Amino acid sequence: MAVLGGAGAMGRAAVHHLAVSRRRVLVLDADAAAARRTARVYGGRSARSASVDARDPRHLARALRSAAVVVHCAPYAFNLGVMQAALEAGCHYVDLGGLFHTTRRQLRLHREFRRAGLLAVLGMGSAPGITNVMARLAADLLDGVRAIRVYNGGADFTRYDAPLAFGFTPDTVLDELSLPPMVFTGGRFQAVAPVSQGEDFDFDLGTQRVHASLHSEVATLPVTYRRKGIRGCAFKIAYDPVLIERMKLLIDLGLADTRPGPRGVPPRAVLLDCFRRMPPPPAFVNDRDSMAVVVEGRIGRRPVTLRLDLTARPQRRPPLSAVARDTGFPAAIVAGMILDGAIDARGVRPPERAVPPGLLFAALAAKGMKLKVSEVRDRAARSGRGTSSSSRR
Repeated sequence: MAVLGGAGAMGRAAVHHLAVSRRRVLVLDADAAAARRTARVYGGRSARSASVDARDPRHLARALRSAAVVVHCAPYAFNLGVMQAALEAGCHYVDLGGLFHTTRRQLRLHREFRRAGLLAVLGMGSAPGITNVMARLAADLLDGVRAIRVYNGGADFTRYDAPLAFGFTPDTVLDELSLPPMVFTGGRFQAVAPVSQGEDFDFDLGTQRVHASLHSEVATLPVTYRRKGIRGCAFKIAYDPVLIERMKLLIDLGLADTRPGPRGVPPRAVLLDCFRRMPPPPAFVNDRDSMAVVVEGRIGRRPVTLRLDLTARPQRRPPLSAVARDTGFPAAIVAGMILDGAIDARGVRPPERAVPPGLLFAALAAKGMKLKVSEVRDRAARSGRGTSSSSRR
């Protein structure tokens, strides 16, 4: 197994899971020293490391020739190039998502991967990833699907020295807060304003304010379930209100702009460099990450609404945040399924069209991430409020 971006938070989680699963792991990262440290601390005797430049697909392809599967945990801007490298190297591919538009472009490589006898699973982290398979589990129980709504909330009890704290790469956070989210409503895709369509949602962690955000679930779920009659799909996330306020100021000042400035340097490049200069987070991040998927449909003619919940917590040894665990672990779990032949699909596929729900949720439960499935009886509970009639784990 190769883990690209292996020295990052999500990459370390993937490396750790593969190592404890007795897989041989190649930790790939642009930072050679960080890759060696990750291999030693998170991979142990099962891991070795190498320095690669993800911007150079040919160089990356040479590094991947010894791998059966690459778990791509680097920023999503590299997704298409890494897929080309995987094709050239002849290895399967798993990534963490592409924020809708990149995912749609990646899906166009389906025939190339199928002809090569390879599988690419797109967006196999937490959200997207776990959430897609939660949606599949519910949809498989229904004769018709009317709407799928995906929610992501969290809590962080860590004390930071920096003015801003990010659960994942700041570049992606900037995109999620500044790019128009895509929603599927009335059977059609449409763009809405960033950080719009706010509502209060009751997670396992409590009530949080969520807003629409650009995400990959909306790119694939409406296509996957169009034959079941789906008419609506949206993704909403609960960012820390202080983070939203501070990031919105930076965005409004034009500092998220990716176009070159007067001296040829994009403002975003300067901003990201400033973020890198902030004090690093502590080794142990005491956070929680919660996902909920609400699926409205029918069994026969009877209207049914199913709700699925899953919450992750951090671990201390080796230190991994909740966000890292529920993002890096599922990608590594699915990579293992591919290698073991538990998934025999080929081509480019979203998680709901490739990953067996039973195997995934059993593996996550073994990591302390237990799925709860409920049938919702009252209308208020369908949007996160109210009570459910039954549940099972």
